[in-house]
Amino acid sequence: MIPMALSVKEFKRRGVSDDDLRTAHIVQDAQRRTGSPVQSIGQILSGKNPVATEPSSLTERQLRKRGRYGAAALLTDQEALTESDGERALKARHASAILKELANKPQQLEFDFFKGNRMIADEFHDAVRDRLSALNLTVAKRGTAVMVLAEICRHLPWEGHECSKTAADLSTILKMTRHDMSDILFTLEQIGAIHRVPRGRTKVITVTPEGAFRGRVDQHAATVDSYKKTLAEAGNVVPLRPAQ
Repeated sequence: MIPMALSVKEFKRRGVSDDDLRTAHIVQDAQRRTGSPVQSIGQILSGKNPVATEPSSLTERQLRKRGRYGAAALLTDQEALTESDGERALKARHASAILKELANKPQQLEFDFFKGNRMIADEFHDAVRDRLSALNLTVAKRGTAVMVLAEICRHLPWEGHECSKTAADLSTILKMTRHDMSDILFTLEQIGAIHRVPRGRTKVITVTPEGAFRGRVDQHAATVDSYKKTLAEAGNVVPLRPAQ
């Protein structure tokens, strides 16, 4: 009788040939690939059936701490242990592997990059930069103007051109006085980077969709048309890029 759990060296000492040991390893590899219970070398050499591993009992806490996908993966692994059909056991282990991948979702560390796509056209940036440089402004004021424009573009609605923040809101966000904000907005409007459209007692800050756009590309043309209509209704507004 061959003992079930012995080292390979001990098997050889007891007279088991290298060919028999290689055959036993091949059988184990085949069992692993099919998801079947893996026999020990001793079981294979003695011709004994493998002893099925009993699934361990899982507490609610063990499942909850793994999350839903992790818990599902663990339960699927447990079911695979009880399967007598090797093909079904293999499918269960494949399903478990997929669930484990889903459970290992990358953790968002600090910033949220998924609030919607945002695009600032290079030509728009270049035009604003060059027109600011042509004005008699200090480097600090040019930099502040670029910062304010970037903040305005952050608050454009989906497929829209109207900033959701007022001048007062922008002053609070950027820790600027209202006078300084008014001065910067005047400068940006002077070079055509923005347009302020009167609406009731306030002025809505708008940006041309050809310069800054959020939304689907196939809706871009319609958004540009909508913006042109807004400017036409406001009257006396010069676009950033005049019609040729």
